[in-house]
Amino acid sequence: MAITSIGVGSGIDLEGLVTDLIAAEREPQEIRLNLKETLATASISALGNLKSTVSAFQTSLENLQNSDFYGGRTGTSGDSDLFTVTADSSASLGSYTIEVNKLASANKIATNGAFANPNAIIGEGAVTIGFVGGNTFEISVAATDNLTALRDAINDAPDNVGVTASLITAASGTELVITANDTGVANQLDISVVDIDGQNQDANGLSRLFYNGSDPDNSLNGLNQTQQINAAQDAQIFVDGFAATSSSNEFTGVLEGLTITALADDGGELILPSASLVVSTDKASIKSDINTFVGSYNELITVLNSLTDYDQATGTRGLLGADATISTLENQIRRIVTDTVDSADGSLDNLALLGITTNRNGSVALNEATLDDAISNNFDNIGALMGGDDGVASRLDELLESFLKFDGLFATKENTLNTQLNEIADQRSTLELRLTAIEERFRSQFAALDILVSRLNSTGNFLTQQLDAAAKIVNRDNS
Repeated sequence: MAITSIGVGSGIDLEGLVTDLIAAEREPQEIRLNLKETLATASISALGNLKSTVSAFQTSLENLQNSDFYGGRTGTSGDSDLFTVTADSSASLGSYTIEVNKLASANKIATNGAFANPNAIIGEGAVTIGFVGGNTFEISVAATDNLTALRDAINDAPDNVGVTASLITAASGTELVITANDTGVANQLDISVVDIDGQNQDANGLSRLFYNGSDPDNSLNGLNQTQQINAAQDAQIFVDGFAATSSSNEFTGVLEGLTITALADDGGELILPSASLVVSTDKASIKSDINTFVGSYNELITVLNSLTDYDQATGTRGLLGADATISTLENQIRRIVTDTVDSADGSLDNLALLGITTNRNGSVALNEATLDDAISNNFDNIGALMGGDDGVASRLDELLESFLKFDGLFATKENTLNTQLNEIADQRSTLELRLTAIEERFRSQFAALDILVSRLNSTGNFLTQQLDAAAKIVNRDNS
């Protein structure tokens, strides 16, 4: 335990002296540790920033290193109000004429006669709802159930096969409307009933919900299609005169690799609306990704320069300037960007021929005119330059992955720096223990000094008193 209140006996400020001595002992060590800690923390932050930028650059290579990307296709509709089209790489180049005959529609039926209101009683028994030749589900109807209860029972049925019930209340009363959730003739509604009165198709009680989907015009039907447009209908288009149908307005497989979505039909006109469909190489996406590659590369070079370059104005080098690993990464990246790709055609075997040239600071510039010319006139060779085993993008991705993987060089350096921080924390603890021991030693020594000085002061005071007394006696005898 530290000895306190030293200096009381001697009158000397020994407490202040101990404090000053410990501070003098602590200061150079703390300055050293603070400097090491600041440098390690800043290096971790800088490394994290660099790692994030490298990761973003690697993402920009994702498509460019894939040889299939250069076989991408794009589909163009001559009338986007009539139909739209999407394409994948399996689509064949070419052009087609698309005519839209009719759009798909969902079957919608409504009760023939209106009920007084949503609270009207519908009847008693069971209703089986589903699709012609398809799935069905059953609803039990109690004698006290009204239209609202029936609607809710249909919509909330756990085994509902894909229908929606609703109520429309107008001046004439309330109608029950049942709609198929999906379009197409395969979803033609069909409703059978088991009426409590034993008559299932007599337009009384629950029989008013009977609907023969196979014969929509049957006179016994208690529900009818509300309008012609509400008949179940498949969509139909003609591709170069060949008919194709779909239960929805989306056509897949009619032309390999293409999805055609019909948006409008003939509207009852005798002449079918038509427009061209053109499948071409997706050069726009390739140009866009090359632009992204250039931008990401320059962002990486900017970060690398800020972390490694020497600043003549301040006489300092970037935080990672002395790091051989980072210098290696930077040099290897720049070498790949400027190298010739052996497997590529001689007319396009380096990035300069694609319009990408290197600036003095290591960044690159993109000449749009040169890039456009290469895409227009030398497109087939771009994939070999960028993709493939020894393409620029492929080699860069392999290099970056070696740095970014979980046990890569970035992770190794981060672990090293974190270990340094832990060691600094241990050194701080060790310093505090050592200073505590030194302080206790100083206090023990100064306490002994305090006692000695106090005793000397007491002895001196006593001698002074004795001498004063003797002097008085001598002075009195002489007088």
